[in-house]
Amino acid sequence: MTWKGYEIEIHDHFKRMFPNADISHNVTVAGRYSKADRQIDILIEDYVAGNRIRIVVAGKFFSEKIDVKDVEMFIGMLNDCEANKGLLITQEGFSKAAINRAHYDPIDIELDILNFKDLHQFQGYVGLPYNGKHGVVLSAPFGWVIDGTRRPNMLASLYQRGLTLEQAAGENREWMYVNLRSKDDEIKTFDDFLKFQEAYTLHDFPDAKIEFLRTVKRDDATIKLRVLDIKSYPTKEYTGFVDFDEFVFFCVLFTPEELKKKNIRKLESILQQVLPLNVNQPIEQ
Repeated sequence: MTWKGYEIEIHDHFKRMFPNADISHNVTVAGRYSKADRQIDILIEDYVAGNRIRIVVAGKFFSEKIDVKDVEMFIGMLNDCEANKGLLITQEGFSKAAINRAHYDPIDIELDILNFKDLHQFQGYVGLPYNGKHGVVLSAPFGWVIDGTRRPNMLASLYQRGLTLEQAAGENREWMYVNLRSKDDEIKTFDDFLKFQEAYTLHDFPDAKIEFLRTVKRDDATIKLRVLDIKSYPTKEYTGFVDFDEFVFFCVLFTPEELKKKNIRKLESILQQVLPLNVNQPIEQ
């Protein structure tokens, strides 16, 4: 793949995700401070509450990790282009200094990874995790894969393409797992399930801090986003819930604090896109 093909892959992804937004590839914008035309790989523009929002996306097809200097150059361009948000995407990742620079800058900037490394066994972009007669159609978020290997309390896991679950959950500390709970005589409603989860958590971790955050919405189901702060956990635990008619789907995210913004966005994309599935017979995996 070439750098141009890499940019086109990123552009096509955002066109699929946001079909109603104005999304352009390889355009120029007049710099507010430089008074020069600034080249932009992907420009996303849309209206929110009557205000025009501008998002600048840069795709860097580098063979090494991006360092702090590249992030600072991108931040400078965002200011010059009067962008509301910036996305810097590369294939080999970012140095720790680059991650910190983006995280602590007042401008809204996210760092993400998209690579095309070979898939491992049981990895894919779409999965059908199920339990009993209920399941879901699950799509992997940008740059990630679904691992269909069943593990205790996990119907499937999700993490960056090119890694294994052990690598993602170990040094990277960026991964998710999914599960679902069918409604029955014990758990009749969504609120019953949330109360059950809270009681279970506080029984094992009495000092756990539980908070619900504002999140995305969908017309056909209720969504909740919860964060758990448990001292013995390496990161905070973010759980997204979707209340379907006969069961509750939930996806649990672990992420470093410096990368929580982009990873919560990945979690929310799952919550908006996941579809319920009735299983009438066993699915071969």
